[in-house]
Formats: sequence, C-alpha cells, structure tokens
Amino acid sequence: MRFTVAIPPENRNTLLDRVTGEMRQALVMVDAAPADVVLGLPGEGLFAGCSTWPGSDAALALMKAGWERAKDRRSMARLHEVGRALVSEQNLDRLLDLILTKARELLKAEAGSIYLLSGEGERRELLFAHTQNARVRLPFHRIVMPVSDRTLAGFAALHRESLNIHDVYRIPEEAPYRFNDSFDRQAGYRTSSVLVVPMQDTEGQVLGVLQLLNRLEEESGEGGVFSDEDQNLAQSLAGQAAVAVKNAQLRQEIEQLFEGFVAASVTAIEARDPVTSGHSGRVADLTVGLAEAVNATPNGTYGELIFTDRQLRELRYASLLHDFGKVGVREQVLVKAKKLDPSQLELILQRLRQRGLEEALDLLAQAWRGGEHFDPARWEAVLRDRQLETEQLMQLVRQSNEPSILSQEAADGLGRLEDLRFGHWTGERRELVEPESLASLRIRKGSLSEGERLEIESHVSHTFRFLERIPWTRDLAGVPEIAYAHHERLSGRGYPRQLGARDIPVQSRAMAIADVFDALTARDRPYKGAVPLERSLAILQEEAREGALDRPLLDLFIEARVFERTAPRT
Repeated sequence: MRFTVAIPPENRNTLLDRVTGEMRQALVMVDAAPADVVLGLPGEGLFAGCSTWPGSDAALALMKAGWERAKDRRSMARLHEVGRALVSEQNLDRLLDLILTKARELLKAEAGSIYLLSGEGERRELLFAHTQNARVRLPFHRIVMPVSDRTLAGFAALHRESLNIHDVYRIPEEAPYRFNDSFDRQAGYRTSSVLVVPMQDTEGQVLGVLQLLNRLEEESGEGGVFSDEDQNLAQSLAGQAAVAVKNAQLRQEIEQLFEGFVAASVTAIEARDPVTSGHSGRVADLTVGLAEAVNATPNGTYGELIFTDRQLRELRYASLLHDFGKVGVREQVLVKAKKLDPSQLELILQRLRQRGLEEALDLLAQAWRGGEHFDPARWEAVLRDRQLETEQLMQLVRQSNEPSILSQEAADGLGRLEDLRFGHWTGERRELVEPESLASLRIRKGSLSEGERLEIESHVSHTFRFLERIPWTRDLAGVPEIAYAHHERLSGRGYPRQLGARDIPVQSRAMAIADVFDALTARDRPYKGAVPLERSLAILQEEAREGALDRPLLDLFIEARVFERTAPRT
C-alpha cells in the first residue's frame, strides 16, 4: 500500500521520527498536492488536509486519521475484489480454497481453516472442510465432528459469536471452550492468536466457520494478535463467503439432481432397449475423451478450441441422453433384430408345414376318387416330395428373415410364396404369407422396413422435444441441440433435418464419430457380430473421405487413441 503525504520539506523529519509500523512502511512524502494527506501546502488531501501548518501534534493526528481512512478504503476495495472473485467461482472445493487464500492475504494470517455446518437440531455436525498453513504441511483429512460449544468452531457456530483470542494456550478457565492442540503436537507447530468467525448468510443462517491462525506483523513477520479492525474485516469477509458457499452448495445440489436425473434416464433407455445396454455410457466416454483430446492439441483445425469443464459436462449429458427419444418408439420396432418377429416367423413356418400335409392328402384323395387302391409306397413318396418342398420354402423364409444383405436368388425365390394358400380353421383358403410379412422378407438390407426405419430415426426428434422441455441451467442449455444433431452428417445426408456442415455443432460432430464407432464395435448385439477394431476404424475413415464425418476430429480420435476407452488395446 502507498500512503502519500504532501508536507513542507522543513517539517518532514519531525514527523518521520514519530511515525512507526505499517504506516511508516507505506509513507511517501511529496512536495505538493494531490496526495492522500496535505499539510501546510495548498490543495485538499484525499483523506485529510490543512492548508496551513497545524503544528507537529496536529499534523501527526491528521496523518493518522488519513491513514485509518486510507486503510478503510483499501479494506473495502479488497473486500469488493474478494467478493467478485468469490462470485466467479462455483466449484465448492475451489471456492473454499479461494476463501482461505483471500482471508489470509487480507488479514495477514499464517494459517486458516474452514468448517461447514450441516444437519438440524441435535444432528448438526461440523465438517472440517479445508485448511491452509504457510509454515507446515500435513496430510489433510476431512473429518466430521458433532457441534459443541466446547470447541472454538462449535462455540462460534452455536452462539453466532466471533472469538478473537490473543493466545489459545491462555484461555481463561471460566470460558466454555478449549483449544484442541492435537495438530500443534503432531506438526511441531505453535498456534498463538486465533480469530474465529461464524459464516452467516443474508438471512442469518450459519453455514460454517472461518478460523484464522497466527496474525503476522508487517515489520517482523512474527506472530502478533488480531485487532478489532481485523475482526470487523473478517466478519465482513465471512458474510461474503457464506453467500458464496450457499450459492455453491445450491449449485452442487442442482448438479446432483441433474446427475440423478440423467442416470435414471439412461436406466430407462436401457430398460426399453436392453440390446444396446451400455451404449449411452460408452458414447459419452468416447465423446468426452475426444473433446479432451481437442483440448490437448494446440494446433490443427481445432487448435484454438478449448472445452471448459462446464462444456465437457454439458457434452457428457448430451451424449448420455442422445438416445432418450427411443422411449417414444414402439418396442417391437425398437428391439426388432430380424425382419419378422418370432411369432410371425413361427406362424409362417407352421402354415408351410400344414400346407405340405394338405397337398399330400389332396393327392391321396384324388387317387382314391379315381379308384386307385391305397399304396403305402406311393403315400411315402408323396409325403417325401411335399416335405422336401416344404423344407426348401422354410429355409428360404429363414434365410430371407436374416438382417444381412438379401441375395438376388433369395429375392427371386420369395415370389414362390405369393400364390401359396392354406386351409384356415374357418374353412377358407387364405394367403399363406400376408403381403406385409412378404414385404418385410423382401427388405434388401437390415431388418427394418422403410416405415420402421423412419420410426427408429424419429427417436432423435423425440429426444430433442423431451430435452427441450427440461429447465437446464445456463451452462447446460446446449444439451438439447447437441443431442439433436448427433445423426446429422457433414454431407447433408443425415437425419432428421439434413443439416449442412456449417449448422452442425462441433460437439455433435464428435458424438457422431463416437456413436458410429460404438455401433460397429459393440459386442452385445444379438443380430450382428462386433466388427474388428481395425476394420471399424477403416469404415470411419471411409465415411470421412465421403464427407459424412469430420475428418480432423476423426484423425484426433485415432491419433490420441480415444477408442481405447471402450475398445481393447491392440
């Protein structure tokens, strides 16, 4: 701190001999105003002044008054600065460290601790939450203790009173509290002066206790005592700290609420589609890993892009929830592993077997009506012929039902099913394979019809509409839009909006890579085997060459070996 005094040269030595302590260190004498204090010269001082020489005693008194006002202003400025710093920090652990750092700087304390109060009534507890010591270091362990006025922190919390103790080893016997010297004995330390201040918010609620140890003197750096001014300053700081801690705790509770909601949502997704269980978590792990790789790469296309901790959290939530819209898709479509569901397939196969027997009986009946005698050998031959044809048709149906690419031979063979009939229990002759089932068997690739594919793709829109309704905090506001674009492609051929490259957020581009990679390498899909790692990466590179995936991000995904987060090392 710089404290300027404008004073005639002939009067300087007289005053200098009488000025001591912190004021002497900060004192700078100047020849003319402007100055903090003006004595015996024209002009007004910022804090005190007299244009005529008032005499040594009065001049010293004016200097001291100006010094006190200067210190008050400095304290207020520091408090404002501390307040701004505390408001900007929302992580509770970092906030506690910042509070202690600023408090020790402001009050020149060698060490300090913060206790947080929790619980109600008899269940109230003090958490030894953070500590700093400039002289000694010992392993820090968070401990919880019951609130008792036998301890310094407990007394301050219960009675909402500050304690300013000059020597903790000389606490009067009649005082209800005692100093716990276990740390001093363990560390070989000597605690002397202690300032203990309850941290009360604007409503008077005690959230914790700020404890400062061993006030250091400016000149010697040795131990001193905390003044009444220090106590007032500490109480102001503790009030600011309480508000900041309350805000951080509320934010932490909101974050825990969101974490619980996201975890429950992922559970709901996986319960609806057990086949892809674990997919959301793996995609989140890969996407965040790719974003961290971007942060660690100072050059290239994304060299100047840095994802903050909040943005990484936003990205993780969007990745975990990217498939939540599947809850809006019909279950029979969502879990459809083959073209026909098992009941449809069984019905067709049963009808084919029935038709074979019906044709054999018709042939036998025709022979009898023509006057032929029963011939066991011919009957066996007819049954074998019908059975052989039935087995061929059943094999055709089973082969066509697989989600692999339908061969031209199988596609042509399905035409044989169009005119087949069987005897319904009503006596009617009906189509053996309904047109809808036949259309499903004719799907060229995969297990979904065009309508079913569009229904599956609609999960992205369902996801967006669901996430959009959630009142996200400001730093999570991008979750819906990031998830909405994870199936878009830079080529404009993605879905559901066919966005171009300029409209796809970089977070969604990263998620697209992670989503495709996990779909390829997943080992838990009953309808397909896992694609080997090298082949999966080659497929991703091919999609990047075709302009679908972001090439620089894919290069980072491979170079930083982000894929190893979920795929085995090779």
